[in-house]
Order: sequence, then structure tokens, then C-alpha cells
Amino acid sequence: SLAAVDEARKLGIKAGLFRLITVWPFPEEQIRQIAKRVKGFITVELNLGQIHYEVQRCAGYRVPSYLVGHPGGTIISPDEVIKVLKEAF
Repeated sequence: SLAAVDEARKLGIKAGLFRLITVWPFPEEQIRQIAKRVKGFITVELNLGQIHYEVQRCAGYRVPSYLVGHPGGTIISPDEVIKVLKEAF
């Protein structure tokens, strides 16, 4: 994901990274604060989006939220994330 952020910035896309270290306690307040100043979220997960739905909930559905996820642990390439960034924002 960091590689995707670096590439997005090179392309002139404003992007940042919030790295979730643990899932409990979930950083609800941090997500709420971030949602106040971003155009949207892209959640990158090696599953079907369990964290994605929590991010949406904590953000209060105020901003668009997109999931880049693969079940089964398939590695997600930075290019996949960049593609969603370009389409979404």
C-alpha cells in the first residue's frame, strides 16, 4: 500500500496511508477525524472487506469508500490500488 501511495503522489494524486496495526480496540475516533478531511477511503485487504465495513461505519458514510480486496490471500499489487484511485478520485 505504501508503494501505491508513493506512485499516486508521483502522478499528482493526493494520497495518504493509515496503517492499522491492531483491530481491537478499533481506532474509531481516528477514522472519524480523518473522514473530516479526506475525499474518500480505499481499504486494501487480503479478504472480502471486514475492515472496510468498519471504516465506513466509523466514517459515518460521509465520504466514498472503496474496497480493493482478494479472498484467499492473493497479493494486491500497487497497480490495482492506483487503478481504483484513478477511477474513484
